[in-house]
Amino acid sequence: MTAGPGALIRTLRGGETADRLAAAAELAALGPAALPPLLCALDDPDPRLRMWAAYTLGMIGDAGAIPALVQALEDADPGVARWAAAALRRIRDAACGSGCRFC
Repeated sequence: MTAGPGALIRTLRGGETADRLAAAAELAALGPAALPPLLCALDDPDPRLRMWAAYTLGMIGDAGAIPALVQALEDADPGVARWAAAALRRIRDAACGSGCRFC
């Protein structure tokens, strides 16, 4: 696929499942550079985009996403809250492998 973050976010918003998975993987490969558009996507009106954003933030594993993911735990859509929780666990698990004092 190899597209910019904006195009990848558009794919997360409305692509087929396989395309969304590929877009999430590409965004995750961008690492922290993908955080700004994904964090914005957590506030999108479309719950499917919010779910995919949370999923992708978990794949990236950057602790900078924690405050937004904690807020997403209160999302009105239960799917968003579940993916936010999963993303937080993934970030926690990644941090535990690096000597995190909170583990």
